[in-house]
Order: sequence, then structure tokens, then C-alpha cells
Amino acid sequence: MKTTTARAVAPVKQRGECQRCGLSFQLTRAGRLGHHHGITPSGFSTGRRCPGVGQIPFFAVDAW
Repeated sequence: MKTTTARAVAPVKQRGECQRCGLSFQLTRAGRLGHHHGITPSGFSTGRRCPGVGQIPFFAVDAW
């Protein structure tokens, strides 16, 4: 017999826009951009770490 129990819901992680890529990624606990790969000008992944990792995210004016 299955029982239904309340599960804790994980909090939604903050997201920020990378200054280098211009894409939205999750922020670390310190409020910095998390690990992600760089993007070529044509929109493909470089397969290498983006230079924007660990930087303060860029937020557009009036975004929040």
C-alpha cells in the first residue's frame, strides 16, 4: 500500500544574466554566476568554461 507523505519542496534558485554570454544561469549561494560553458557568436557551445563564471550577474534596468 502506498502512502502519501508531504515532501519538502526545494527552494527556487536565483538566476542571473551572464555579462559575456547574455544568457540566464543559476547563481551560487554567494550571488555569483554558476558554472556554464561559453557560447560562440553563432550560438553554439564552446565546450570550455565561460569567462563570466564567478562574476556578478548583469541585470537589465527595471528587471526586478
